[in-house]
Amino acid sequence: MTSNTKDTPEHGPTDRRSAEERREQLIDAAVEVIADQGLTRATTRAITDRAGLALGAFHYVFDSKDELLEAVIQRVVGEIDATLGATAEMGEPATARRLEGTELAVEVLERFLRRAWAYFEGTRTLQLAQYELTLHALREPEKHHLAVQQYDLLVGTLSGMLRDVTSELDPGTSDELARYVVATIDGLLLQWLVDQDADAASRRLDRYLTTLPAIVAAHVQS
Repeated sequence: MTSNTKDTPEHGPTDRRSAEERREQLIDAAVEVIADQGLTRATTRAITDRAGLALGAFHYVFDSKDELLEAVIQRVVGEIDATLGATAEMGEPATARRLEGTELAVEVLERFLRRAWAYFEGTRTLQLAQYELTLHALREPEKHHLAVQQYDLLVGTLSGMLRDVTSELDPGTSDELARYVVATIDGLLLQWLVDQDADAASRRLDRYLTTLPAIVAAHVQS
């Protein structure tokens, strides 16, 4: 009797590749549905419909909706961290190279935040999904670590960048400064998602950036 099941040698690689492709399709669709309709309406049917797949495809790839949501959280966190990490690794502008110590940290931090904000503005759907999933992780004790991981990654990226540019920020100080900055950007981002006013958000970011020298100095002094 012939069969094209995934455990036969001649069909295994093809089926595995197909499963991986469907997995990515479902994760993409879940991000969109969560952002558009909220987590409560992100049913497996809604997600498979958005992905253009049969309902059976979901059960072929994931054992449960919770497994899919965990994969979505990991995707969102990984994408944001990778993007911000790449931004942090870009070379300092010429003006920054003439600075030292905390002045250099302020210059590099401002450059980082402007580029990060441009990324946030271009990924509104992803940011909406991130907030939905963070709240979901906080409500489920077994998923709380995913919310913690999300912020630890962002803080770690910023903190490492700050330590690389000046020795005046020890690990504890750079971590506290990074958490403060992430918390502020979180607030600005949430307000932008609510009022959908890009110009107002840009003005608020500009005002915040003018306070960076005082914020960095306060953390160093403490």
